[in-house]
Amino acid sequence: MKRLTLLTLFVSVFLTAIAQTEPILITPGVGVNNIKLGMSEKQVTAILKGDPRGYTYEEQLEAFSGYDTRIDSVMQFVLGFDSCIRYDGDLPVSMPVFGLYFKKHKLNFITVTSYSASDKHLEQVKINNGIKFHDGMEDCGNKLAKHPYQSLGYGDYSGDHYYYTLGLEMVYDENKLTAIGIYPIIKDFKAQI
Repeated sequence: MKRLTLLTLFVSVFLTAIAQTEPILITPGVGVNNIKLGMSEKQVTAILKGDPRGYTYEEQLEAFSGYDTRIDSVMQFVLGFDSCIRYDGDLPVSMPVFGLYFKKHKLNFITVTSYSASDKHLEQVKINNGIKFHDGMEDCGNKLAKHPYQSLGYGDYSGDHYYYTLGLEMVYDENKLTAIGIYPIIKDFKAQI
């Protein structure tokens, strides 16, 4: 009986350690872990849980225009959306997802953030090409050099790069990767803005 108890304890500790180091993998144009583009609000919030707040298109339009940015170049507005769910307070425990945009109740844009993310999440989040939060803008650019991007500047950010043929947004603050957006591939993005 003592051996069985020790074995059970060992297996529990081992499985917990594995779960804690499991990566939060971002796949451009697809999603992050089990959150996939095309899912409904209900599906996404069931996975993320937490206490998100809902926003309308108009509320988001007002928020973005406060940064003196060209709305016609911001990917969420180019794609179009009807509603947005944001984790303005605490980020979900499972992963540092901040914003989710839906068009006709289908997820079409995900923002993963390093701001207010736990150290554990910062270590776990990786793009499927190995890029991670706080990597330098130049290093990220070198890893993505084969892919065209459109740069957008607003606020205090040192760069906001849309890799539209990948479905990947890279946001840099002080030349460090601080936020990542995931959206469907849009090969004609430049024509749409």
